[in-house]
Amino acid sequence: MRRKLLDATISSLIDHGYARTTTVEICRRAGVTRGALLHHFKDLPDVLAAAMSDAYERFFVPIEDTPQFEKLSDWLDFAWSKISRPEFKAVIEVWLAARNDPKLGDGLWLAIAAYKKVFTISENSALRDRIGSSAEAEAFYRMAGETMIGMALGRATTPGGKALDHEDMVIDQLRKLADEVPVA
Repeated sequence: MRRKLLDATISSLIDHGYARTTTVEICRRAGVTRGALLHHFKDLPDVLAAAMSDAYERFFVPIEDTPQFEKLSDWLDFAWSKISRPEFKAVIEVWLAARNDPKLGDGLWLAIAAYKKVFTISENSALRDRIGSSAEAEAFYRMAGETMIGMALGRATTPGGKALDHEDMVIDQLRKLADEVPVA
């Protein structure tokens, strides 16, 4: 039941955004009663925070389970394959909503803190081993990550979450830059 509720939450965030994702909509999609939702979660911010934790676990594979990257462009392709997924729109929706909803923000920041290590070179030796620890590698990692998040945000604003016209051009340019940065 919990799995159905989390999947319904992500699905609603993708299809309707944060503003129209309600406990009623989540229950409708999951095919359960509101009482069933309240058995597992205390309120909407609680189910949204749980959905974000679940999304991080399911969609952002632990770095230890990823292939060894010989070049930063390999990491770039791997990262873009995750960030460009429709599910990332749900993550963006909740990130933006948390800024203005303290109750949601509290739960979300706990989820973010739990997964910070996955995304932070200085705190993740497996990531460091895969993409390098040089200042150049870290700068590229951060620049590329922020660029991809920006493109995912752009995608989130298009009807149906369609790819932006310039995505391939930007990713190709990032690949070229990545190939100039030494790994490890």
